[in-house]
Amino acid sequence: MALIEWTDDLSVGVEEFNSHHKRLIEMINKLHDSIVTKTDSSVIEEILSGLSNYTMYHFFTEEDAMKKHGYPDFDDHKAIHFNLTDKTLRFMQDLNSGKSGLSEELLAFLKEWLRDHILHIDMNYKSFFNSKGIF
Repeated sequence: MALIEWTDDLSVGVEEFNSHHKRLIEMINKLHDSIVTKTDSSVIEEILSGLSNYTMYHFFTEEDAMKKHGYPDFDDHKAIHFNLTDKTLRFMQDLNSGKSGLSEELLAFLKEWLRDHILHIDMNYKSFFNSKGIF
């Protein structure tokens, strides 16, 4: 069973970013499935590393578009990305150091982070990019 489902209310009006968000959901669901089925920790670490790398790619792509088009809340958005990245990296370090019970905490964080970030942060750029002809 999926931890997160894509729904139309998550659409930020920019197909490239929607595609990224869908991929992030797939990756989080794969991580969830691997943790639930108690997959080997090396596989979980590989999935988590891929998720982290893809998240960085997504953030860079968003930020690049924001800079290119003069998004007025760029600095705030970038700071939020930085904080989310930092928190995720701390979770990864804790998992790698063998702290138990973090798997469920990490999954809850990722689920809330992605939904909240899309619905409350990324939605703010929807009309901006659409007004620039970016869909």
